[in-house]
Amino acid sequence: MFFQVLVVGILFWVSSFWLQHRYLNALEYLFAWIAKQLAIARRKRARDERQRLSKKRSVPGMNEENDSGSENPRHRDRGDGVNVLLSQPIKNRLSKRVEECCDLISSGLGLVLEDEVTQRFVAPPAPAGKWNLLTRNLRQRKRYLNWQLRLVWLLGWLIRYALLVPMRTAACWLCLFMISGLTLLLGHLPEWHFKKQLVELVLRQCFCITAGCLPMIRRFHNKVHRPTRGICVCNHTSPLDVLVLMCDGNYSLTGQVHDGILGILQRALSRVSHHMWFDRQQLHDREALGLILRMHCSAKDRPPVLLFPEGTCINNTAVMQFKKGSFAVSDIVYPVAIRYDRRFGEAFWDSARYSMLRYMVMVVSSWCICCDVWYMPPLSRCPDESPVEFSNRVKAAIAAQADIDDLPWDGNLKRWSPVRDWQ
Repeated sequence: MFFQVLVVGILFWVSSFWLQHRYLNALEYLFAWIAKQLAIARRKRARDERQRLSKKRSVPGMNEENDSGSENPRHRDRGDGVNVLLSQPIKNRLSKRVEECCDLISSGLGLVLEDEVTQRFVAPPAPAGKWNLLTRNLRQRKRYLNWQLRLVWLLGWLIRYALLVPMRTAACWLCLFMISGLTLLLGHLPEWHFKKQLVELVLRQCFCITAGCLPMIRRFHNKVHRPTRGICVCNHTSPLDVLVLMCDGNYSLTGQVHDGILGILQRALSRVSHHMWFDRQQLHDREALGLILRMHCSAKDRPPVLLFPEGTCINNTAVMQFKKGSFAVSDIVYPVAIRYDRRFGEAFWDSARYSMLRYMVMVVSSWCICCDVWYMPPLSRCPDESPVEFSNRVKAAIAAQADIDDLPWDGNLKRWSPVRDWQ
């Protein structure tokens, strides 16, 4: 027990602001050095390729021409025919042109096949010339890696999987048991007047310790606009969004009922505070949710409701269609924008491809999860504005603040094919 408490204490201490700042500076310096090495390797490869092509196109020496000219014309004609047959086939001008256009043709076909919607449901590729050492397979990059980059990748792999992953995994499981145990204890306390403040304080500290164990580096902006009541809407990338926001405030959560690890957390949180879990497949659940939200917003002693109107996780490159039900409940909403820095780790959860346990393994094996959170001033619905128009205006404001794309498409296309009448 002492060792477990020690591990949690060390990880919480490491997540302090000063060490986080130094840690990010060291990683940024490392990534800059990697980008420089990749640029050198690319230039060297391009130079070697030009030299190889120039040797292929070199003209034969003058001695061969003199020797061929001194031969008998009949033997020379016979020799020229044999050389033509034995030499590599000569490509005509058309085939050369087509070969040069292959890259352009493949890029054009890629733009036709990859629309702007489906690419938002998978992790976006890393920018060209940048690498954060998180690649598990070097086959795609082996052409541009020298021995120095290979050595740094191996050292980083050993540090992450031999040291960080076991410590972070043990600490996260301890935090899960800690939250379950404390909520069970707090749930049995009498309804004292200070119970609400005690629950908020304990849960906030639990979430801060959990975020430090992953670790998650959080930067909050415009705290004066932090919501205190009503409805708070936010763009959705992963379940970590809830963890980030709960570290800085207290919210009533809504969302899909889950099994496994998320289900344990949902049941634990429901013991001590008001949360609304529903099944999006059940129509009566969604109708009841609207009524519960209206009652919650009208109560003055309830914390703000945290909603993700997109209804699914998007890869943090765009904000997709907001469901209008969230904006028909209240005329005032508090927008919040979250943007993750993908250089240090991928926060997007591809729920159609990875289970929650697999996703958490990917999170704890990254360098860290770094994000920026912007609290925005509350937005009110105009008298002649419909819930759909109000949701689009809020969505556009969040996209502009996070500097990501604003798309009108429904995020549920991630799970279901579009109706044929809509095509």
